[in-house]
Amino acid sequence: MAKEIVSSSAPQAHRALDLDLLRVAAAVAVVWLHVSAQHFIDGYPSAQWTLRLCYQSLVRWCVPVFLMISGALFLNAERKLSVRRLYGRNVLRIVVAFLGWSYVYSFQRINADHGTLALSLLLTGPSHFWYLKMLLGIYIAVPVFRAIAKNRATERYFIIVAIACAFVVPFAFTIAKQHCDVAAVNVVKKFYDSLYINVVAGYSGYFVLGHYLCAYRPGPCTRKIIYAGGAVALAAVVCGTIFYSHRTGKAVNWFINYLTPTTLAVSVAVYVWFGALSLRLSEKCRRVLVQASRLSFGVYLVHVLYIRWAVSHGIDSSWLHPAYFIPLYTLSILAVSYFTAWVLSKIPYVNRYLL
Repeated sequence: MAKEIVSSSAPQAHRALDLDLLRVAAAVAVVWLHVSAQHFIDGYPSAQWTLRLCYQSLVRWCVPVFLMISGALFLNAERKLSVRRLYGRNVLRIVVAFLGWSYVYSFQRINADHGTLALSLLLTGPSHFWYLKMLLGIYIAVPVFRAIAKNRATERYFIIVAIACAFVVPFAFTIAKQHCDVAAVNVVKKFYDSLYINVVAGYSGYFVLGHYLCAYRPGPCTRKIIYAGGAVALAAVVCGTIFYSHRTGKAVNWFINYLTPTTLAVSVAVYVWFGALSLRLSEKCRRVLVQASRLSFGVYLVHVLYIRWAVSHGIDSSWLHPAYFIPLYTLSILAVSYFTAWVLSKIPYVNRYLL
């Protein structure tokens, strides 16, 4: 294992290009996820529900991979990042984008109520903005994570603790409730939750893991093991969700949540696979890729606006058969979202703070 580790001396340009491609893929996957997840709860049980499960299982890696990309960039020792720059640029950008787009998403209700409700709407934001709030917390802790990432052994220890405490143990409690005495499991779980270890680790595990896998790239044999683990985990997501949904009589999301061993394994496999690509692009293709990568955050911010508009006009992923309409619906939302982000990127200050 140790002999297969490749150090972080890989060419920076090549690594950045891999991350750009991965960021674009993750943006596509986010839209695909939000489209395919429609009617996941109320559509059970049906053949279309099973299809939706398969479709969204293929892209559940999107949010973890976004976090891993950020970790690879922010924890890179070669990148100079002062606390002043972190707050003046990165933290400020997240705060302004969150508040600005929260207002856009709820402007009618906010304008109609200038009191506590308006403040609540502004600070809550649309449902997919949970990611921005979580990311803001991680950004604030970046100096701590950079200190951890300076020492490989410390970083590896943090990753192991995060995986065990935030992924494996909570998932084990969920499954144990289905096969053991629920009261006994809840007693043990209550004690475990009182330690708050899973709260501290959480998504920061993905963040630090992204840097570790980029700085110490797995060799060919290890990559094959990771890919195999990802394939097995993907099958477990589908089969496990179907099995326990039938067992409980309702659609369950235990296997497709972001903080599960299954999603973790799939996310790592996707991340490592993109990192192992040997890209040879022309200068024109490189520019297009970089531009699409830069607009990906804007796509994340605006795409739900178009999904909401479509739903308000009676168009969702069940409008036609989801087998082919989900891909078409996704491409349509992506096209208008990328175009919107591109137009907004031409506006001074909007490009800097809202995209």
